[in-house]
Amino acid sequence: MVIRVLYCARICLRAQSRNTYAHQLYGPSLKHHSTQIPEGSKLSRMLLPTKKAARDVRHTNAGAAEGGAQSATADVLTKAGYIFQSSVGIYTLMPMAQRVVSKITRIVDEEMERVGGQKLEMPTLLTPEHWIKTGRWESTGPELFSFKDRKDATMILGPTHEEEITATVKDMVRGYRQLPLRLYQTTRKFRDEARPRSGLLRAREFIMKDLYSFDTTKEQAIATFETMKDAYRRCFDRIGVPYVVAEADSGNIGGSLSKEFHFISRAGEDTVLKCNSCGYVANEERATSTACINGGVDVYDVTAKEGDRVLHRYKVAVPAGHEVSVPKIKQALAIGVRARLEITLSDTHSVDRAPEILQKMITELDSANDITCYVDSRNWERIMAGQSVETLGDGANNKGPVLGDWHVAKSGDVCGKCGDGSLEGQRAIEVGHIFYLGDKYSRAMDFKVLFNGTRDYVQMGCYGIGISRILQAAAECSNVDGRGLRWPLAIAPYLATIVPLGDSDRATLDVHAALVHTSIDGACIFKDNVAVDDRSYLSAGFRLYDAQLLGIPVTVVVGRRFAATGEVEVQLRVPMLDLPQEIAGVAVEGDGYEHKAYVHLDKLSVFLVQALGRYPDLGRMVGS
Repeated sequence: MVIRVLYCARICLRAQSRNTYAHQLYGPSLKHHSTQIPEGSKLSRMLLPTKKAARDVRHTNAGAAEGGAQSATADVLTKAGYIFQSSVGIYTLMPMAQRVVSKITRIVDEEMERVGGQKLEMPTLLTPEHWIKTGRWESTGPELFSFKDRKDATMILGPTHEEEITATVKDMVRGYRQLPLRLYQTTRKFRDEARPRSGLLRAREFIMKDLYSFDTTKEQAIATFETMKDAYRRCFDRIGVPYVVAEADSGNIGGSLSKEFHFISRAGEDTVLKCNSCGYVANEERATSTACINGGVDVYDVTAKEGDRVLHRYKVAVPAGHEVSVPKIKQALAIGVRARLEITLSDTHSVDRAPEILQKMITELDSANDITCYVDSRNWERIMAGQSVETLGDGANNKGPVLGDWHVAKSGDVCGKCGDGSLEGQRAIEVGHIFYLGDKYSRAMDFKVLFNGTRDYVQMGCYGIGISRILQAAAECSNVDGRGLRWPLAIAPYLATIVPLGDSDRATLDVHAALVHTSIDGACIFKDNVAVDDRSYLSAGFRLYDAQLLGIPVTVVVGRRFAATGEVEVQLRVPMLDLPQEIAGVAVEGDGYEHKAYVHLDKLSVFLVQALGRYPDLGRMVGS
């Protein structure tokens, strides 16, 4: 009994001593700091398959897409244990990735709720009924995952939900007083990509947030579009990856007003063009420009078809070396979503023959009722030697060419907005897309409401953010030099990781306490975002390599130096963080990718506050 009492007293003295030590280091706020590391913060308790080679899983079905090719960053994400390839274009998000996705989703949820978004969840299994009404059953084609159920009914896996949400709201909304509505979901979508590749950037299954707006008038719907554009800017500002907003084509979703949000990255499949004078930004397919005509003129034969039926034929003249812009021509033609364009280069002509070629095109226009001529007006007018295109177009049938900007813009073209600057191209990853849809879906599904004595079609908008795509796109932007990941602070799986080397349990507890109590203006920076690599069964080199591989912004290494001097090694891998050579009296070394410093434990909080305080919008991130 005496021995037991003495043992308990010894334990109490140890606890008191530890709390006294913490009180001396950190002040009264840490007098009763936890002496336990949360189980969820220990890497020994996490499924973290680091250093695994990327699986090259091939589709076994005949005629299926080849590949499974990954980008270098997708391979890094696989090796770092963030993602696991189940099959071609299909991935498991491992616990570390799920933490990133949860943080992205939380940011998006907060901004959607801020503008009145109501969250719901629509079914993944859909019927073709509504898709047939809108024409997208045919126009989407093989990208739709479809199958037969046991009753031989066709079902599809939802790639998007415009039809479903329109049918739902139509059934429940009886009048304009129930509008406006902004409904959104974050769910898995499915698309049977012909060539899935680049990891999560072009996957067959992905996580997406899509919001659908319903307004009574066009003016209200346009105001909603502007409100949502601002909300998207706030989302991407908080995520912390540099982005651009570009004019864009609406594609198969439709609508007359469209903006894309892009992360600039060499890994991107899109090209955005930006004017170096006025700042105009657009996707290359939508960008307006005045192209150089010194190379001559290309004439294309364009045929609009619906199935095998020819709807119309066109002649399109553009500057040599430029392609015909399908979105621009389609918008001008106002052809349905079921129609497709077949484009063939007819001939290339020198600049001096331009007037002659134009006259020939107009002659063909007069002699054939099923041919319409589209001419790149800005360029033709420069080379008509004083003759206007309109004059040349006056023929027997009083028909002239349709003037406009019909080419795909290129880097180096003159900006079509200001006429002064030059367009500069950059590769980019699309991470968000917003559309003003108008009445495309409400008209197809006969959804009207009574307003001011008139029943009219509801005005709609669609607003999408690629949640899982942002995960890899952010990683791509942080891995530009190929040295590894550097997560933005707002979406990093953990903000800090502690790597204890040797027998340093008490030191680990004290470092953990220092981190979780580090605050700016009363708000804790790290909160519950501190991981501890307690995998003592692994070598020090393995764990240090993992710390770099995972790309967590702050790594605190507790090694032999701590026992001798009370110092820990702090490694900072934070994008957009420019640090001086000294912080809080501590020398800092850095090479643009990583910064290192040896910091005494009693200065750790002050050092991190001053270092991370240089991060753009840290206050917004901490306060979110």
